[in-house]
Amino acid sequence: MRVGGIDLSGSEKRPTGMAFLEGKRCLTATVFTDDEILEQCSRRKVSLIAIDAPLNFPKEGNLRLCDRILISRGLRVFPPTFGGMRKLTERGIRISSLLRSSGFNVIEVHPRTSGIVIFGTPDREKWLMRLKKAGFKISPSSDHEIDAILSALTAYLHLRGFTETVSGDGAIVVPGEASQRILLQTRCYSRKRQ
Repeated sequence: MRVGGIDLSGSEKRPTGMAFLEGKRCLTATVFTDDEILEQCSRRKVSLIAIDAPLNFPKEGNLRLCDRILISRGLRVFPPTFGGMRKLTERGIRISSLLRSSGFNVIEVHPRTSGIVIFGTPDREKWLMRLKKAGFKISPSSDHEIDAILSALTAYLHLRGFTETVSGDGAIVVPGEASQRILLQTRCYSRKRQ
């Protein structure tokens, strides 16, 4: 099972981190354009793509219900209509539509929330340390790629049924309670290619 994670930027002029996870091996890349994102996903033939960006605007106000729920849990998310988030949300809507029309399954994730749920900390260096200790082969070159790795891990957990979908005027997929055990204490084997 191969999954992808995208730490989307709000502009094609800024770097977007990408990660592709198969078993415990993770490939990362930094791209800029929508075409590069589509090309990377098509080349990797992923089962699910997790995007770190709002994939819709609230029906009214600045926050979606799913955003409010995460905030009520002490998890920091930004309003999709707030400053630079508006451009990110517009691009998230556009890229998710392009990916879906190309046959990909897409979910919205929030890697900082995933890191807090899985590792108990928002510290990216601690995420990397724990993943490497668990045998994951990762070598990101930026925070964007680290966030893409956490996005891909959330996609992996989602396919295994170890996530919660926080819904309401949108949907954000977050790791469930057993996610740390699944990722860090079990083996994530990939199938041999035929």
